[in-house]
Amino acid sequence: MNVSVIVTTYNRPDALQAALTALASQTILPKEIVVADDGSHSDTLSAVSALRPGFPCNLLHVWHPDEGFRAGAIRNLAVAA
Repeated sequence: MNVSVIVTTYNRPDALQAALTALASQTILPKEIVVADDGSHSDTLSAVSALRPGFPCNLLHVWHPDEGFRAGAIRNLAVAA
């Protein structure tokens, strides 16, 4: 399927991992999943990196520094990716 899915996150690697695992188990997969990270700590990147090997579609991670709630800005970066 030629669709990209954007998942926003902020310092909830447990919830992100659950969401990505659920997306990976879908019958019809997207072309890619882009994690739009609104300034999380490094454990979020670690969670994405741990899932990437063997993930059934392209899994990208975009991040910007934590300068307050900027979900719109990180979603725009994810779309650009």
